[in-house]
Amino acid sequence: MKKLRKKIILGVIASVTAVFALTILFIYLSMMWSNSQRADSLTALIADHNGKLPAFSEYVNSGQDEKLRLYRYNEESPYRLRYFTVFYDENNEISKVDIEHIAAVNENAASQLAETVREYNQTVGYYENYRYRCSDDGKAVIMLDNSDDIADVGMVTLIITLISVFFIIMITIVFYFLSRIIVKPFEENQRMQKQFITDASHELKTPLAIISANAEVLAYKTGENEWIDNITTQVDRVSGLVNELLTLNRLEEVEEISDIEPVDLTAMIRRSYIDFAEVFRSKNVTMTEDIEPDLMYNGNAAQLERLISVLIENASKYVLDNGEIKVTLKKDIRCTHFSVFNTCEIDPETDYTHLFDRFYRPDSSRASSTGGHGIGLSIAKRIVILHGGSIEALPSDHGLSFNVKLSNKLTAKKPLK
Repeated sequence: MKKLRKKIILGVIASVTAVFALTILFIYLSMMWSNSQRADSLTALIADHNGKLPAFSEYVNSGQDEKLRLYRYNEESPYRLRYFTVFYDENNEISKVDIEHIAAVNENAASQLAETVREYNQTVGYYENYRYRCSDDGKAVIMLDNSDDIADVGMVTLIITLISVFFIIMITIVFYFLSRIIVKPFEENQRMQKQFITDASHELKTPLAIISANAEVLAYKTGENEWIDNITTQVDRVSGLVNELLTLNRLEEVEEISDIEPVDLTAMIRRSYIDFAEVFRSKNVTMTEDIEPDLMYNGNAAQLERLISVLIENASKYVLDNGEIKVTLKKDIRCTHFSVFNTCEIDPETDYTHLFDRFYRPDSSRASSTGGHGIGLSIAKRIVILHGGSIEALPSDHGLSFNVKLSNKLTAKKPLK
């Protein structure tokens, strides 16, 4: 439940952050667009009046005054706005530089700026903090200093960003405490589910033991027959399922593994071959390996042995006759890599990511014939997660490979015996 709670909190934080970020971006782009429209309107007005910004009184009650007011053009604008105009003659030579309405540049700097923006071959645009306009006939370049408006946009954006960060932090704090209430029903449901599995498994063990004992008595009194053999087989099958459910239930109850110690994975893998040697011989399976010698790993020995057994047993069940099983074991700085490949028939319509789900079997008839419960791979995944790693099933043209990554960050808590 801690992981679920963490995911919920991270999901809320990510969602809120994304909403605030998109809002800030929208406000920023809207303000920049509005400033550009205003600047373009003013530079067009200057271009229409031979490089000079006309008095606002000329437009009062002319039908254009409302539009100009929209772009904050008023009686003070001719004295407040900073701009300069560079004129060109018929030979595209600078004939006049008007810097009467700006103090930040001299004639030489204004000429250089005009020459630079003309090379862009654009009617309007931004150059540094200037919004420029090249007249349609190419005889004038008007450059309006837009630094104040750009600074205003930056200040508004900064203020909104700081407010957004504050709200994100507050929402995170509030939701951190609310998340306990939100996940509480899930925790209770999970607890009841685990308790049910534990109780049901223990309740099943008694009748299964009685059935098994009675079958042995019948076999002793009447002799072996197919009916008694079938009863014994099914009792063993259900007993195995109960044990696997209990194992998975116990693994899911712990958040961290205990009894971490150095484990010789190389020797452990090679020992596991012995349990399936007869299966390999009966199917004429070619067994190959690419295993680092004497590879040591810090982990829970019993769980790692179960992980290896599950994957090799799975490969032995589904490998094709005259097929191949290949086991690989490597170690790098951060992870220990363990994989088991077996040749088998691959169904392109099967989603192999579900192989680790409880009771999932892509081919129920085939799984039934091999005696699988659909629990082993779930146990393997949980063991890998407890060891800070990941597991995936990768189909190929020739078969299926289970690739495991185990974190090397686990620290041994007791010396190797």
